[in-house]
Parts: sequence; structure tokens; C-alpha cells
Amino acid sequence: MTKPKVFYRHLPQHDVMKQVHVSLHNVEQINELYDLIKKYLQNLKLEIIHEEKYENFWSIKAYKGGPGSMIIGNIREAEVMISGSSGNYDLILSTGAWGRNILIPGAIASIATLGVGAAVGGISAYRAHTFEKDFWEYVNNMISNIGKGKATISEPETVTEL
Repeated sequence: MTKPKVFYRHLPQHDVMKQVHVSLHNVEQINELYDLIKKYLQNLKLEIIHEEKYENFWSIKAYKGGPGSMIIGNIREAEVMISGSSGNYDLILSTGAWGRNILIPGAIASIATLGVGAAVGGISAYRAHTFEKDFWEYVNNMISNIGKGKATISEPETVTEL
């Protein structure tokens, strides 16, 4: 399946660490799913910093972090984009800040603290993996609930990883 180009227009390649794609089928309540995803991100204490809604396109960008978080690579940035129509949609989860902010602070902290920074980088990578795993579990559950057993979701597939 060819991936839609529309997803890449918001995130310049240098800002993207990873984009993971799924296909949704027979999802009639896409607005409800979008609202549930937004609430999920807010419940994780991520601040909604950008939101777009057009016919057949929804995008939400959320962020969590601060100056102290940059030092240890603990910034979190996620964007969820949904595009499609007639019950069939593509959903992409983009996580951007983890990779960019794990490598350099981790290396600096490793030098300054004799290796402790590597552990910080490992913890941050684990958190990113856990966030993605939990996000897809949540989306799967919501698809099952709002789709009343008729809706399906494909396995997550990495589209871009920098």
C-alpha cells in the first residue's frame, strides 16, 4: 500500500524521529476516535500545541518538556494525523523529540558523569518505546469499542525512522 504524502507536509524531515502508520477500516466514528486520542494525550500531561481539522484530515501535535528536560533528553513530542474517508483511514503517529534529544544530551551527560548519561539515554528510549506501545494498545481498544466489532486496524508499520 502506498503511503499518503499528506502526512509529511507538517513535519520537516529533520524534526522527525519516527513515523508509524496503521490503516483503519470500517471506522464510522472517526471524530470520536480523534477526540479520544486528544484526551489520551492530555491525560498523559502532554500540552496540545497545534490542532487542525479539515474534511477527511485531522492532526494534533502535543508536547511535554522544559529546559531541565532538554538536558536529560526527556522531552516528549507526538503528532497524530488521520486522513481518509468513507470509514477507511490512515493514522500516523509521529514521535520527534525523543531521538533528537536523547543522543546529544546522553553523550554529554556520559562524559560529564562517567557513563550515567548512557543510562539516561536508555531510560528515555525505553519511555519512547513504552509510549508507542501503550498508544497503539489504546487505539486498538478504542477501535474495538467505537467500531462495535466491525472496525479493524492493521499492525503498526514504521514509515520513517531517523
